[in-house]
Amino acid sequence: MDYKVYEYDNYNIHVLNTDKFKSTIVSLTLVNEFKKENLTKNALLRRLLTSSSGSLKNQTEVYKKSYELYNTDFSVINELYNNAILTIFDIEFLEDKYTEDGLQDKALSHYFDMIFNPNIINGKFEESNFKLAKKSLLNYYEMQKEDKYTYSINKSHELLEEEQLKYAANGYIEDLEKLNEKNMAEYYKELFETAHVDIFIMGNVNDDKIIDLVNENVKDKLYKNDNVYSCNIFDKTSDIKEALDKEENNQSKLVVLYKILNMTDRERNVVLPIFNRIFGLGNNSKLFRNVREKKSLAYDIRSIAQREESLITVISGISKESKNEVIDSINYELSKLQKGEFNDSDIDDAKKYRSIILKGFDDDNYSILGTKVSSVLFNNDDLEERRKNVDTVTKKEITDLANKLSLCIIYMLEGDKDNEED
Repeated sequence: MDYKVYEYDNYNIHVLNTDKFKSTIVSLTLVNEFKKENLTKNALLRRLLTSSSGSLKNQTEVYKKSYELYNTDFSVINELYNNAILTIFDIEFLEDKYTEDGLQDKALSHYFDMIFNPNIINGKFEESNFKLAKKSLLNYYEMQKEDKYTYSINKSHELLEEEQLKYAANGYIEDLEKLNEKNMAEYYKELFETAHVDIFIMGNVNDDKIIDLVNENVKDKLYKNDNVYSCNIFDKTSDIKEALDKEENNQSKLVVLYKILNMTDRERNVVLPIFNRIFGLGNNSKLFRNVREKKSLAYDIRSIAQREESLITVISGISKESKNEVIDSINYELSKLQKGEFNDSDIDDAKKYRSIILKGFDDDNYSILGTKVSSVLFNNDDLEERRKNVDTVTKKEITDLANKLSLCIIYMLEGDKDNEED
């Protein structure tokens, strides 16, 4: 794969040229500073920009256009990385040789129409589409209430002191009520004026031709802004906070949240995935084998590593009576890792699984592109570096990282019934 960067005044274009896949991906990525109220605005804007445009007046017309372009896929993704909000505009389309001459040009014309020609009339988003988008987001929030694992994790994070770590990436229903056709049109304009922009292209492309097409469409529409992203660093322990909510007819959900203190770049990129696989990710992890299988204390249990936020979240479905025993068992398994009381086979298994995961990226164009985006925007290791470094992780590094975990939050969503199928 050939990778090149083309620098312009207000943005950079990154081209990953490969003939491995039949399709081309173009991804325009905005990086904006975190503001809590903008999370909901972004979630609503995603629905507005994918359901209509100035040329395609409703969702039916958008679907029809996609079909005409051989099911070309346009999407908008919202992500939150510590202090930065990402808005990602993606399109994937087949190469001309698999469809018809000129498909690339038509697909890109559609892509930039969806991004830069929103369905705004007299300074307001068109009313009927706005109502549908708002209803769609409201339905999403209602559905999220039924996902008790996500709900519990979100509630536990709200107890953190750091403002940018408290909130869910897709926003909140109370902020949705404040949004209307006019202030969302104003936010659309603000989003581009304040964003740092990178454009990524991946596929078997003629660099000069596709770059000319991109430049022609984004010229005078993007602005020069610095990348505001920084990873989170905890430099001290904090008092442990506990919270308990109750809900009827629901299995109890327990969240145990750890800060990772003073994590280095190598630990973040290389050691953390191996540590987390040993600790609580997967059926061979210490938490699964010992807390769930051996002690039968949890219906399920897993750990989630959030490297940008320097957090480890352990989430489990349990009987409410076993809460304290589960917490003690989780901390006991961590203490064994902190003391180095684990085998080389644990490390070998974790490395092997990590290598399989990274090898699987070869067959997925979005995974390859995602690692390149991560390396460019967040200074994370690219795919080759990740692969190369897997086998370099030592037992001492895993132990040292384990000793940087500091318990900070215990949250329980207590159910009045213990239903294993919940």
